[in-house]
Amino acid sequence: MKVALQNTPVYSRDGNRIIGELERGEKTLALGETEGGLVVAYILGVIKKGHMRRLTDEENWGSEVSEIDRFVAWVSAQTGCLYVWGAQGQLMTPALIKRRENSARNYQRAMKKYNEHKQKGLSLIGYDCSGLVVKYLMERGMQSHDTTANGLFYSKCNAIKRSDLRAGDLVFKKYKTSSRVYHVGVYVGDGSVVHAKGRDHGVVREPIEATGWNRYGRLKVMGQAQAGRPVYNRALKHLRSMMRGDDVREVQKVLTAKGYDPKGIDGVFGKNTEKAVKAYQKAYGLKVDGIVGPKTWASLMED
Repeated sequence: MKVALQNTPVYSRDGNRIIGELERGEKTLALGETEGGLVVAYILGVIKKGHMRRLTDEENWGSEVSEIDRFVAWVSAQTGCLYVWGAQGQLMTPALIKRRENSARNYQRAMKKYNEHKQKGLSLIGYDCSGLVVKYLMERGMQSHDTTANGLFYSKCNAIKRSDLRAGDLVFKKYKTSSRVYHVGVYVGDGSVVHAKGRDHGVVREPIEATGWNRYGRLKVMGQAQAGRPVYNRALKHLRSMMRGDDVREVQKVLTAKGYDPKGIDGVFGKNTEKAVKAYQKAYGLKVDGIVGPKTWASLMED
């Protein structure tokens, strides 16, 4: 299986027309390579050679994408789920919906959509607007507690302009007569937003112009992420237990590419990685301590 690192057009077998698109994080079966590109089981289409670098093997997905890519891919995959008040990705049942909903009327609306989904064999997973974001952050260890759309905007984000939006940023709706923010969605690039729209709609992906977003924010935990780079959120150093993670793997990959061999790309910050870091720091006029702190990280990740 291959996984798309970014949105990738799929062409007809003759290469003359686009028949669809693989979204970031979407998997496809590779059937073989021809002179024109990679043949994939997307109905039956071709990823042109110039776009093949946008795909990676499924087993490499976790180490080759940034936290922003993971977030956008995960949120996009929730499209088609239900909206239930206070839900954060639970499998919905009538009893659970009744416990969570905030009025008899809203319970009836949520149950109507639930029954439609059940009859058609569609997703029975539920979210509310903030739950769609909080679920990911809590599962990734980026947040320890629940919060509302208002809390996400004022406590978890840096405010940005709409013109500065990039994939993974949050979009909000604020009341005109107060400072309170009451709805949130995720901008996933290409002019579209994924959000838990409401009980009558569920989780949808729609053009940003379709909803009256009037506030925009960048999650602080994503603030230092670059396209194709993991989030920097800790100092990396060799300890007795040896630090592990995708950020360590990324450092090892960059060191290798720049000629400082850590003796393997395994995501473990061992003695060889520490030696390679020190050699890099010495060559680039950085403090030679073997620790990948903010300055060393920024230097390494410069293109």
